[in-house]
Amino acid sequence: MIKKNNIFIVAEAGNNHEGNFNTAIKLIDKAYESGADAIKFQTYDVDNFIDPKFKKSYEKFKKFSLSYEQFHKLSQYCKKKNIIFFSTPFDLKSAIFLNKIQKIFKISSGDNNFTDLISLVASFNKELIISTGLLNLKDLKNIYKLVKKIRPKNLRLSFLHCVSSYPAPLDQINLLSINSIKENFSDVNVGFSDHTIGIKAPLYAVLAGAQIIEKHFTLDNKFSKFRDHAISLDPRDFKKMVDQIREAEKILGSSQKIILPVEKENITGMRRSAYASRNLEEGKILRKKKIIYLRPGFGLNENEVKKFLGKKIKFKIDKFKAIKKNHFD
Repeated sequence: MIKKNNIFIVAEAGNNHEGNFNTAIKLIDKAYESGADAIKFQTYDVDNFIDPKFKKSYEKFKKFSLSYEQFHKLSQYCKKKNIIFFSTPFDLKSAIFLNKIQKIFKISSGDNNFTDLISLVASFNKELIISTGLLNLKDLKNIYKLVKKIRPKNLRLSFLHCVSSYPAPLDQINLLSINSIKENFSDVNVGFSDHTIGIKAPLYAVLAGAQIIEKHFTLDNKFSKFRDHAISLDPRDFKKMVDQIREAEKILGSSQKIILPVEKENITGMRRSAYASRNLEEGKILRKKKIIYLRPGFGLNENEVKKFLGKKIKFKIDKFKAIKKNHFD
């Protein structure tokens, strides 16, 4: 599902539906049209997520919550649209429910120290993505050990570099840490969960080696005063980001150093080969001093010529003619 040779692009709808099921459907439609591989929501039982004494936050999340039945319908709708559905659980009960309807799990930065939730989700043996905001490398190693202990033979783990600030300033994004995470966890996919404004950071993250890009997604940046809309991309800008990432994939190509198809037609014209530096008569012995290496490469290359040094020439080779295998017995 998350392939190493393709960048996995997630439209993070989160709570940008604001509790309206029809808005959630529209987000799925627009994410699909924008070229996202997946759309992600957030699922929670507010009483197991926010302390009621924090009334403003509690009331907001209560208002924005969708029922489990509605999430099930959203997952079914995503299947019809051919876009991957998954949702971040913010409590154990929601994680158990989501295990019935999705194949990928995401742990948010806010819960990447909630070991009960991580352990439960890891036990499902599904793709597990963990955002790494608010963590240092030592913390990350502890999370890795926890997941590895639960499923040592089928890790299927991804870490997303993330800066937990909304919006995150470009001068504190620290994208080079993507390489550090890759160096320390060779069997983990590494990506970037972005909270900056615009599309610069995710594009640079791709150049830094990110295999997953998660970007907040909204129907309209001015949809409401809810903070997440302002740091999200609307469908037009999200599509622009996707198109540029796909173009970057083509430009970046493979990490293997090979002769590429477009080069092959130029090999003969650009390579040197052995030519006669003088007239070489039939029956004479081929010596180094009788050879000059010139373009184009119609004859034997330098390594191939070694096999024929000291051998008799079968028929005359004129000066500045390419030396070939058929000149020898």
